[in-house]
Amino acid sequence: MKKMIWLGAFLILFAVFVLTACGTRESDDTEKDPATEEIDTNGEAAEKLELTIEQVNDNTYRYTLINQTEKAQLFEFTSSQRFDFSLTTDSGEVAFLFSSVSLYLQALGEETINQGDELSYDFEIPALELEPGTYKLAAWLTPKQGKMYEVTMDYVVK
Repeated sequence: MKKMIWLGAFLILFAVFVLTACGTRESDDTEKDPATEEIDTNGEAAEKLELTIEQVNDNTYRYTLINQTEKAQLFEFTSSQRFDFSLTTDSGEVAFLFSSVSLYLQALGEETINQGDELSYDFEIPALELEPGTYKLAAWLTPKQGKMYEVTMDYVVK
């Protein structure tokens, strides 16, 4: 009986130590987020990230970011999701949101785009029962913090 009490006390103490260790990472709030930092050169705005979305084939599209800044851009993520995309109607109603039908691993990660390099993601729009018309296809990054770099184009359903 005493062994059970000691074992229970040990497990509770161990759980308390583990839980207090979670989330105790110190952060430096004075540090600038490179994803949102704008570089200024002699009063002229430096080039920024160039965003494109293009149709690769029938239902496959490519979302691309090209680093036109003077520094490498670091993006930190809280899951395996790196980007998202949606289709919206003219009235702003969301007809499809990719992340609402997807599962992601809870794993920290990061992506770095060096100066002059690009980062691109291909995605396929699934077969949807949409009314004929023109929708807005939007794609964006899903970083932990900072700008999401959204780009849009028309998506026509016949």
